[in-house]
Amino acid sequence: MNQPVSNNIAVFGECMLELSLPPLLADQNSALANFAFGGDSLNMSVYLARLGTAVEYVTALGDDKASDWMMQRWLAEGVGCKYVIQSQGQVPGMYMIELDQHGERSFHYWRANSPAAKILDNPEQADAVFKALGSFATVFLSGISLAILKPSARAALIDFLSDYRARGGKVAFDCNHRPHLWVDPSEAIDCYKKMYQITDIALPTFDDEQMLFGYQTAEHALDAIQSEGVTEVVLKMGEKGCYYTHDGEHGFVPVEPAKVVDTTSAGDSFNAGYMNKRLAGASVEESCKAAHRLASIVVQHRGAIIPIEVMPSN
Repeated sequence: MNQPVSNNIAVFGECMLELSLPPLLADQNSALANFAFGGDSLNMSVYLARLGTAVEYVTALGDDKASDWMMQRWLAEGVGCKYVIQSQGQVPGMYMIELDQHGERSFHYWRANSPAAKILDNPEQADAVFKALGSFATVFLSGISLAILKPSARAALIDFLSDYRARGGKVAFDCNHRPHLWVDPSEAIDCYKKMYQITDIALPTFDDEQMLFGYQTAEHALDAIQSEGVTEVVLKMGEKGCYYTHDGEHGFVPVEPAKVVDTTSAGDSFNAGYMNKRLAGASVEESCKAAHRLASIVVQHRGAIIPIEVMPSN
């Protein structure tokens, strides 16, 4: 495989069609649902592109009109689609968001046999995907990116990433745990531990780490993740802020209070704000501040992707 090229990033994952409902269907005179698209990896890719980072999205869609529309929208946002596979006769997955009066969300999915879930099932196609990923300096993925894959495909991806990192590539990872995607907690724990052993930049959320590993404090979680070999960890604490550790430096970055309308994509936008700054050479602390600025704006708007006109200046 080729050596990774400097200063570029590939994001690997799944994007689905999105239906979002008003909070508790309170406004009976409005349309019952808004039609869009979303997925943690695609949300991050869009925000990265808006912030000026060159990003390629690596995924699979169908060859239907909805898939064509999604790709056109991504390209219009500046997201690279060179490595988006359009599987013949397939359609993308779909999910619906319900919000409560506090802006907290719940999801309903129609994603069985989605093209992205089968992207590595064919050995020839898997080799092409790995070759594409291997040409980038940084590869980002999440626990969702892993969870939707068959166990054999998941193992092959982790093996590739281990080799990719040994050749000089950087792996960035957010476990973004979704319990319903795993057979049981032990399967997720085993996978995340393997990922942390080959991760350079970890962007986990404390609630996820506490749920799975039982950590009682942020310090405990940071120490445990570092003990797996990760040198740069940013632990997201929601509205409280984030803790970070990097090369012996430790710190906490608070977040300015914001009126929360919808928490969809809060973590994804944080990841984008952080990686955008880090890829440009900013410090970990400066990158955390930029990540908080973007996420605090995102949660004040409905949907995974906010209007471009309310984006903060980079």
